Parts: sequence; structure tokens; C-alpha cells
Amino acid sequence: MENTSITQLVESWINVTPDVRFREAPEGKKQAVARGNMLGSDTSDPDSEGSAIYTESQNLPTAVASILSHVQDRADFHPTSLSTEQLAVYFQDYIKEVDKTPFFALFKNEKTKSKYESKNYNVLIDQIVSLYEGISKSDENAMKESISNMAKSVFSKETKEDWKNIFSQSTIDMSNPLQPRIFIYYTTLHMKYVKGKSEVNLQEFEVNRTEYVILPDLIRAYANKLTALDKKSVDDWMGDATSPERKGAKLCFDPLATSYA
Repeated sequence: MENTSITQLVESWINVTPDVRFREAPEGKKQAVARGNMLGSDTSDPDSEGSAIYTESQNLPTAVASILSHVQDRADFHPTSLSTEQLAVYFQDYIKEVDKTPFFALFKNEKTKSKYESKNYNVLIDQIVSLYEGISKSDENAMKESISNMAKSVFSKETKEDWKNIFSQSTIDMSNPLQPRIFIYYTTLHMKYVKGKSEVNLQEFEVNRTEYVILPDLIRAYANKLTALDKKSVDDWMGDATSPERKGAKLCFDPLATSYA
């Protein structure tokens, strides 16, 4: 069996689209919402084009946003256009494609399980945000707001049935330019209702925390090949990676509260 070179892996990742056929959403009560965000500063020059996007260190945020956008295309994972039920079907393809990206190296993969009986979703949000290490207070508040906005996509939906909800949060972390990272956090929340009532009886959740190191040297080395990707700014990517909120949705908590009931 011939050894596959890194160049061949990169070319395949860029040019060969996986055979992902459109799938019908299953009948089960399962839905997913997604959100893209960034920590730190976007230093990219908006006028940069071509190989400069991938060779100039200041443009790394745009380079990573363009790579992540390609990941979504490979998985047919499009939060802006798919229903929450259909997004749940394509979610596993997205996770696999992130892991296959040659410009990210897996650094950490952890899982946390818990459950509580409460209508106060601050408990869930606090658990997720606490897993982010070393972020500033302003970034912490931004993460809480981001998660609450995802919640508005599903929790405002009146139901009397049990649901499995997946919150997928993809984060470009440039807070330390010398250690750029990607976080993929997804929380699976099982909501169990009192029979015949729109009232949550028990919530069980599992938080999956995956951290990847971005490989700027490899990105620079294959800059000419990466020019085949569509350029995406961080703002473009965040828009494409984020599920729309339900209009008029309200939650039972203040996402920026400092104490929880």
C-alpha cells in the first residue's frame, strides 16, 4: 500500500467533495442549532486576496474562517438554511469533517455529563462557559450571550414531548496570537416533560469539548493550493455558521447574570 503524502491529503481535502447525499430528517424528536463566534481580535486586512490570505500572519483569522467555511461545505452543514431537525442529521458529518481538516491538530477532547431539575437555563450556560480556559470577562459574557441566542432557536418552541437538543458552538480563538485554536463545543440536552404539560421535569446534558491547535506553518506552506477556497471573512463565516433566532423568542433568564438560582 502506497503512502499518502501530506500534499495529496491537502489536495484531496480541497478538491474532492465527499459524497454526502441529501437525507430526510428522521421522525425522532431531535434538533440542532449552531453558532460561530470568535475570541480575540480580527487583525485581517479586508482587502487581502489570493495567497496573501494564507501567507501573511495578520490574515490568519480570515484564512481560518475560509477553511471552516469549506469544512461546512464538505459536510453540507448549513445552519442558515437547514431546519433544526435537518441540521441534527448533518451534525455528525460536520464533526467528522472538522476532525479531518489537515490544518488543525487535535489537542484535547473531553466530555462532561450532568443533570438537574430546573427551568433556569443559566445552570446549563454556566456549565458550558466554565469549560473555556483563561478567557477574559468580556469574552465570557459574549459566550453566555451566544449560547442564550442558540437557546432562543429551540426553547421558545412550545411542546409537550421529550426532545434531544444539540447546541453546536464553533469558536475561532485568537486571544493568544501565538497559540491560535479552534474550539468545537456541543451540548446534547435531553428535555423530559411532565406528561400532558409544557413543563420541563428533568434535564440531562452532556457537554463535548474538543480543542484543536491551528497550524499556521502548514497553512502558509500550502497557501497556493488554499487559494482555490472561497474567501470568507470572520464575519461572513460567523453569519453562515449561525442558526437564525426565532422571532420574539424569550427565555427565563438573563444570560449575563452573575448568580444563578
